Amino acid sequence: MALLIIIGRLLHYVHPEISHRLGSLLFSLPLPTCRCVQQWEIGDVKVCGPVGVAAGLDKTGRYSRFLSFFCPGFIVVGSTLPYKRRGNKPPRVARIWPYSLVNAMGLNSPGIAAVLHKLTNLNYPIFISIAGFTKEDFLTQLIYLRRYKPTAVEVNISSPTYKGLWRDLPELIDIDMPMFIKVGPSVDVASVIRDVRRLGWGLVVTNTFPIEDNRISVGRGGLSGLLLYKYGFKLLVKVREAAGPDIPIIYSGGLFSCSQLREVLKYANAAEILTSILYFTPYILKILNRCLYSRE
Repeated sequence: MALLIIIGRLLHYVHPEISHRLGSLLFSLPLPTCRCVQQWEIGDVKVCGPVGVAAGLDKTGRYSRFLSFFCPGFIVVGSTLPYKRRGNKPPRVARIWPYSLVNAMGLNSPGIAAVLHKLTNLNYPIFISIAGFTKEDFLTQLIYLRRYKPTAVEVNISSPTYKGLWRDLPELIDIDMPMFIKVGPSVDVASVIRDVRRLGWGLVVTNTFPIEDNRISVGRGGLSGLLLYKYGFKLLVKVREAAGPDIPIIYSGGLFSCSQLREVLKYANAAEILTSILYFTPYILKILNRCLYSRE
């Protein structure tokens, strides 16, 4: 474990595009899956702890077995598409201090069938995040997922690449899986809450914050990490106050510490992390999931 932490620190000094490729090799190691020693509930969804892995870290399904070794509450795989998509050209990632990133991956995906194939026989709470450009893209993937039956589904309508309309989604299919809608900083809170309440779905708050950055090939990207936290937490409070206590909410955005987690869980049912894993290795998943049972 100490070696993993040293490697993670060394990667801070490597160009993020190169460290992304090196991390891909490391995260592909077939480590044994953690056995759930605690239970946590997000509405009716049972997971292994309060802090999971956010969408965007494992887009292909290749890394989930490795990540499961560190006892996350759950792992969100994706966002997926119904077909293969290359995404944007490099450079797609840049670092911002303190402990933040800007990225514009461009919804790269090998396609949902390839992703689900890699998750075969992995016995761990898995959420699948689906994205798309038309309502047919979402429909196709939901049909696949009715057979795979993940722990839950996140519908990503908050990616900067997405051009669809929220109003199309609730009418797509007769869905019998736990569903969460991932919303971004510009969400129409009242409208989305009205629909998720009617459908019995949950929410994920929030996605990255769009900013300009000419280090990225497309000239702009999504801000994640510590700099996002004050914006994300403010939106979480706003959403919870509007939603009331009954709608399950997962928080995502700049979570690094136990004190932040305790603050977040006053308003959210669970949390997800990504950028903190890239800065401090997946061992941070173990640390954060122990927070509520220790004085760390």
